[in-house]
Amino acid sequence: MTDPLCRLSRWLCHSWRRKDMRVPSQALTISKAGAAGRQVEGAIAALEQGDFDIAVTLAGAAEGMLERTGPHMWSFTLNSPQAAAFDRKELVSFLNAERDWLKHPTQSAGETITLTRAHAAVMIVRAMSKLETWTLRMYDFRRWFEGNLDDVLREL
Repeated sequence: MTDPLCRLSRWLCHSWRRKDMRVPSQALTISKAGAAGRQVEGAIAALEQGDFDIAVTLAGAAEGMLERTGPHMWSFTLNSPQAAAFDRKELVSFLNAERDWLKHPTQSAGETITLTRAHAAVMIVRAMSKLETWTLRMYDFRRWFEGNLDDVLREL
């Protein structure tokens, strides 16, 4: 009888040699802003697919890559009447909880989490607020977000 580890090893070797994946071999040279923009694009696509964990993770990474001051979409959200009902520091801590759960070991937070479109959408807004230029898809997201702000914030 064949050792299970040997069978697994042969399967892994065979799987790694498969030709059905098409992974480009050329390197990617990109700026911080360009990478953050691509991550936001990916986050919006994940949001549309219901992959809220992926959207939060990508948008959270994009937000952390860039600095931005002055009026922007995230400040619009934080200054909305819905958000004004909360202490700003507590609100931001609350909004970071899902990102932090996905990013770090969190024994005190439990083994599972429930993510909604609101968690993903808010993180995308935060990331987009750091970008100087937006794509058409980002403008489409902005229109959707602003048109659904009340419903989205109620989901938090």
